[in-house]
Amino acid sequence: MRRWFGRQPLVRFGVIALAPVLVLGVVLARALNSDVQQRYLDTAQASATILTQVGVQPLFTADEITTGLSPDAVSAIDAKLQGAAVSTEVRRLKVWNRAGTVIYSDNHSLIGRTFPIDDDLRDALGGTPHASITSGQDEENAGDNLPGPLIQVYVPLVFKGAAQPSGAFELYLPYAPVQAAIDSESRQLYLLLAAGLTLFYLSMFPIVFLAIQWQRRAEAAASANLATLERLNKLKSDFLVRISHQFRTAMVGIEGFTELMLDSDRLDLDEVKAFARDIHDDAERLDRAFEKMIEIDQAEASSASVDLSALISEPEGRETVPTR
Repeated sequence: MRRWFGRQPLVRFGVIALAPVLVLGVVLARALNSDVQQRYLDTAQASATILTQVGVQPLFTADEITTGLSPDAVSAIDAKLQGAAVSTEVRRLKVWNRAGTVIYSDNHSLIGRTFPIDDDLRDALGGTPHASITSGQDEENAGDNLPGPLIQVYVPLVFKGAAQPSGAFELYLPYAPVQAAIDSESRQLYLLLAAGLTLFYLSMFPIVFLAIQWQRRAEAAASANLATLERLNKLKSDFLVRISHQFRTAMVGIEGFTELMLDSDRLDLDEVKAFARDIHDDAERLDRAFEKMIEIDQAEASSASVDLSALISEPEGRETVPTR
């Protein structure tokens, strides 16, 4: 298996590329889930803002939020909220004043209690609505029965003519329906994401296959060129050995004939012509050797091909040995 894996570039690429694709899928899936969750929180916040402006804030006055409600006022608000079916899908209602005191709640045991102001409530008292997911076990829920998770929404209560919110309206919505909707939408997005990543993953194989083919062709061409260069170097070496032999043979012949001519006391015309003919043949042999060397040098400089075998196998002419 390891041997087969090592010899299959596509297999190696598939295994190596699978990891980042899976990591990318996990990151995108989390991002999508977070985006879907945030959209539902934004929807809950918008719905709570409308509910506050239409169904809750008209039940209070700025003074009541600041000083608190009488028992009769609490009973009247209970009746109005239940009659309007405001709390059908709401797990808990609270109205806070700026001191952190609950001046109204559908859980009457919370009315009149003061709690530390957390960051979400502080944002609402500053005029910014806020929605988040809570376990229902915060300090302000001590003694309350709120099984989480829940969607917690704070909406500022701003009365006409006031420069800042007089308090904040808080409600808790069940998170289970939202989670079910998130799961349903997330599954669809995950399927699309998985299909897209699968197509992306598979689409890389043809590209890698072509790249591997080009690499193999380049390696084959490089190997062939290397073999050719090695062969040419060997032929060139043989050629230089042969040329050296020709040079030595021609030079020996020329030197020998000239020495005979210089040392001889008497030479007739026929002998001089014979010596001159042999010297001329040796000179031509040297000239051919020079031409071959120049031809090879020019072929290498221009990257042209030259048949060294043919050059080496060309007839060299007869060898002459001078005799006295």
